[in-house]
Amino acid sequence: MGAGPRYQELADELREAIHAEATVLGVRLVDGAKLPTEPAMAEHYQAGRGTIRSALAGLAAEGLIETRGRAGTYIRRLPMLEYNVDTEHPRRRDKPGSVTDTWSSVVRASGREPSQDFNFRIEPATVVVADRLNVAVKDLVVVREMFRYVDEIPWSVQTTYYPHLIAQECGLDVPYDIPEGTVRRMAARGYVEDQIHHEISSRPARNDERERFDLASGVSVLLFRRLAFAKGVATRLTMEILPADRNVITHMTDNGEEAGA
Repeated sequence: MGAGPRYQELADELREAIHAEATVLGVRLVDGAKLPTEPAMAEHYQAGRGTIRSALAGLAAEGLIETRGRAGTYIRRLPMLEYNVDTEHPRRRDKPGSVTDTWSSVVRASGREPSQDFNFRIEPATVVVADRLNVAVKDLVVVREMFRYVDEIPWSVQTTYYPHLIAQECGLDVPYDIPEGTVRRMAARGYVEDQIHHEISSRPARNDERERFDLASGVSVLLFRRLAFAKGVATRLTMEILPADRNVITHMTDNGEEAGA
């Protein structure tokens, strides 16, 4: 196979330079730094300005840079937060004395500080929610929503739906945050999750999401859905929106999980 398009080569080179905080044309590519002008970069890389613009457009879509009108183009690099889906695996065992929810534990382990705004409501199930939770349309579901921050930067929105009867039985139908997390609370009441279906996709950010998360133009959002079961009963549907410029979702597969390999 031949080399890829020139703009892609430049985008890859600049991306590596940004991650390494290298110096290009006398500018150290750290967060907030102003990039050299397009003519200067075109001369430096011996490329047309259209090629430079295409490379920069790709980096802007990843959220690594942003153009501020006539002020120029700036590095906009947020530290990535890695969320490993295995932290919610049914075989996972908490350390003795765990008293915080999984997400907060992940953020603190990265050396940063989590916080969140909490919203609670009880509403009729929509067609989509009813189908996933195996309840009737318009049956009541308890909705617990978290707008999350990392070091006070807007980071994600997580909305979880619970069948009303299970939420009542487990004490989830309360209008305040549960410090240990709802999964631990349900497990303590006998609903130990033994199966979780994960679904990950992406789409362009909507206008309200760009404003809420202060997204650079072109940045997409990840859609992370989890449907959990305990002894064959659907216990929760979690739907999360995460800006792709600051979140990465990972999973480690054990050899024993590779059926037929």
